[in-house]
Amino acid sequence: MNHHQGKAQESEKNELQAQSASLDHPRTLREQDDVPLAGLIEIAEALMVDSPSKAESEESKAKEEVIVSSPSTEEKEVTLPTPEIPDGGARAWRCLFGSFMISIVCYGVLNTFGVFQEYYRANQLSDRSLQDISWIGSLQLCLILLMGSVSGPLFDAGYFRYLIGCGGALYVFCLFMTSIAMEYYQYLLAQGVGVGISVGLLFTPSLSVLAHHFKRLRNLVFGIFAAGASVGGVVFPIAMQRLLVQVGFAWSIRILAFIVLVCVSTGFLFCTTRLPPRKNSRVLDVRVFKDIAYTFLVVGSGVVGLGLYLPLSYGVTFAVDNGMSQNLAFYSLAILNACSALGRTIPNALATKVGPINVLITSCAISSISICLWVLAGSNVGILVFDAFFGVFSGTYVSCIKTGLRLGMLYFTTSFFWLASSPVQGALIRLHNTYWPAAVYSGSCAVLGVVLMLIARRMVVRERGSSRV
Repeated sequence: MNHHQGKAQESEKNELQAQSASLDHPRTLREQDDVPLAGLIEIAEALMVDSPSKAESEESKAKEEVIVSSPSTEEKEVTLPTPEIPDGGARAWRCLFGSFMISIVCYGVLNTFGVFQEYYRANQLSDRSLQDISWIGSLQLCLILLMGSVSGPLFDAGYFRYLIGCGGALYVFCLFMTSIAMEYYQYLLAQGVGVGISVGLLFTPSLSVLAHHFKRLRNLVFGIFAAGASVGGVVFPIAMQRLLVQVGFAWSIRILAFIVLVCVSTGFLFCTTRLPPRKNSRVLDVRVFKDIAYTFLVVGSGVVGLGLYLPLSYGVTFAVDNGMSQNLAFYSLAILNACSALGRTIPNALATKVGPINVLITSCAISSISICLWVLAGSNVGILVFDAFFGVFSGTYVSCIKTGLRLGMLYFTTSFFWLASSPVQGALIRLHNTYWPAAVYSGSCAVLGVVLMLIARRMVVRERGSSRV
């Protein structure tokens, strides 16, 4: 009896050691199971899936139990049932509405920066170059991505309401500080650094919480959420154009702050989490770069980002410099953002049929070529047509954002590419006194990024044995 009991204990000990070793060993992206989305993030997630059968098996297992490891010992594990995802119901749809409201004031305000840049150039910061002013928008975008790599793991750890509450309060405070700013560094700190950090705290958790309520309808609700950014990108340029004339800059920003307060408060009240927190989430993990395909994806997406935002950053100033009235130029940005709603939603349907990587690369390739031809649109009609065309295809690049450690690393790395994007473009415009060099540089960067993505795609196709990726 004792002999058999000893063998059983030894067998159990060996099994526990094997489990511990497997937990310590970093898995490559192709060994990760995740939910496919549209846009840039779908490439990362497509790289995470080894095979359909394996993904379905791991997903089924995840439904049945959650493994909770004791922090004090590796030998004890407890299994807890995972709550069923309802895919509907009053609570789920309330959560979607709350997340949609937050989306409006996150990337919606960010997509409006072209309006601020032109207004600052003509008024408060008229003594500064376009390159200097562009640092405000670049810092915003960079910090949104950097904070996204932090807020994702914090959301996983169960701090959702703290992130939304703190992010919303900081957002409103920074907008009020922007309304009373007088010097360049004050705009840089309040609107660039402060707004960037606050939006980074808000955006990732407000999207991730939807996965707690939807599974079968996840692509649909993510598309609705992404459309919120387009709604904000349409409403805010038009609203700012009217408010700046009627009530002036200071009260225009304060009214914007009150809108942010209402939208974020709605999200705070309506959004709730359902799944148990994961306390072992890490902020950064450089081991993911051992996967070569993932590395090509990250570098490629970063290089694309160096050029893709040229029309968003300088579209309004380009239109004004080519004879368009400031009022119509503000509307041109609204048109671009309105058309980007198609690029944020239609790929969800196409990606399931032809593959997310194929959809993204095609859209980025078309956007890259169109950037090179941007400066040919010198008339009002040409500029408006370009904005509509570019908005449709560029919207695919950021159609959905999803949290997670490996996507957090993607955010962290590409944020530095995007930080340099607008200032480099502004320097080229100032140096040559024309937009041609900036357009050629940006288009070339975007094309190079597409080539790197094609290399990542080829690696995945070779491993999976299918071109539908």
